[in-house]
Amino acid sequence: MREDKQRKTGEIAAVLLSVWLGIAAITVSHLWSYYNPIRANQVLLKLGSWIPSWWGIGPYTGKETIGLVVWLATWAIFHWTIGRKDVNLKPWTIGFAIAFIANMIIIWPTVYHSILWWPALPNTLPGGEG
Repeated sequence: MREDKQRKTGEIAAVLLSVWLGIAAITVSHLWSYYNPIRANQVLLKLGSWIPSWWGIGPYTGKETIGLVVWLATWAIFHWTIGRKDVNLKPWTIGFAIAFIANMIIIWPTVYHSILWWPALPNTLPGGEG
């Protein structure tokens, strides 16, 4: 007779944490490409060149590649650590929701412009002043 195994709740926690870290990696790479577009976009274009039609979307492919790599790597790590345990999912779910909302607020242009002191960045004013 086969005994039904209940899946561990840590697997869900591992997924939530790894998904959020992938989203956070995309956010960080986006802010980097905004703050230092000359260097960042060059690197991001190289990272994303494996995606079909990558030249049509530009550095976004590199941002997605970074998010994918971080998500898969952290999911593998967390699956083998947290995923083997039973955890209380309520704090994990609430934490994910709060972190996701905070990430959405940070990626809002008005907010990250103020975080990065826009338009006081070099060469952001008309005529290259600033």
